[in-house]
Amino acid sequence: MKPKCLTLKCLMMKRIIKGQEPASFIQFKQENEKAGVKLRYDTHLGSEQRTPIKKALLKEQGYICAYTLKRIAVESCHIEHLKPEELCRKHIEQGIATVSDLDYGNMVACFPKEAPKGIQKEKYFGAIKKDDNWINDGADYILPLQANCENHFQYNKSGGVQGTSEKGRNTVTLLALDHPILIEERKKAIESFIGKSNPIKKVKTTQAIREIDQLDNGKFIEFCIPLKHALEEHLIYLNKIEKKLKYAKKK
Repeated sequence: MKPKCLTLKCLMMKRIIKGQEPASFIQFKQENEKAGVKLRYDTHLGSEQRTPIKKALLKEQGYICAYTLKRIAVESCHIEHLKPEELCRKHIEQGIATVSDLDYGNMVACFPKEAPKGIQKEKYFGAIKKDDNWINDGADYILPLQANCENHFQYNKSGGVQGTSEKGRNTVTLLALDHPILIEERKKAIESFIGKSNPIKKVKTTQAIREIDQLDNGKFIEFCIPLKHALEEHLIYLNKIEKKLKYAKKK
């Protein structure tokens, strides 16, 4: 693991600092506006328009899902609207102040590319589970664009997660961040990094805590924040063992 300089503030769910939207997308919207075309995200944007948007979002996010922190790429993600796109259009029609379904600031990249077949959306996780659910204009949830969003969640070494505030708990439920699939994937990542029969020692643990949520060649490690929380938990355990050994030697 080779830590690079910080360009993002690393939080959980990991904070995303939005950059400039792709020039091609800006031009596309401007040209259609001049032609009098009333654009809709769902019907007017094809692969030619969406691919540059995906690439820009992935770069902002360090190639991890905005909600689940799973590794994603252009071919394994979709463009997610934080505020559901259909609700954006509805509010515009009703004259309610809102972001547009074409607003780049309302877009993030999420796993998977498309909803899995044969599974009801409400029984999945992440963006698929969230779908069009949106209460109180999002004020009841923690979103990845918000500063200090990490303060609302806590992971453990077993891959579990819980909200540490009401909004955090609402978000865990909204995105099913405690879904068995995610718990198991996080657990495997944690066990692989820390080790089971021969876990990493204190020096390496301390170093990893400093580095685990930093960009490495433009990418974050998959599940970097759950890993960081697990490493912090592991360090507490190592310190307890060290203290017991010192006490035993004094006897």
